[in-house]
Amino acid sequence: MDIHAYPTDAQTPVDRAEAIRVAAQHLPAESPGHDREIVEFDSGFTVFEVAPLHAPADRPVPIGGSVYVIDKATGAVSFWPTYPSGVVAEKYDADRVVVAENWPDQQ
Repeated sequence: MDIHAYPTDAQTPVDRAEAIRVAAQHLPAESPGHDREIVEFDSGFTVFEVAPLHAPADRPVPIGGSVYVIDKATGAVSFWPTYPSGVVAEKYDADRVVVAENWPDQQ
């Protein structure tokens, strides 16, 4: 299966510091006050949102959400369903990354 990814301005090969920078620039947090967790695997980094341990009662904590992969070789970003990092890494390593020329329109 092909994995469709989108280009970034990443310095390649991507290391952890560069993955953190790419996530901050290209993957803004979905909810205010949430952190990003970045987990390295052979071909890239999974990036997912982590809710604070003690969220205010008036702010619902999202269930699910998006998981992203930053490819080590290209710096491209792909979007994934909410699977654990190990599952994403396994599926990612088994497939081929196809990098689009541009990000999709926001509309």
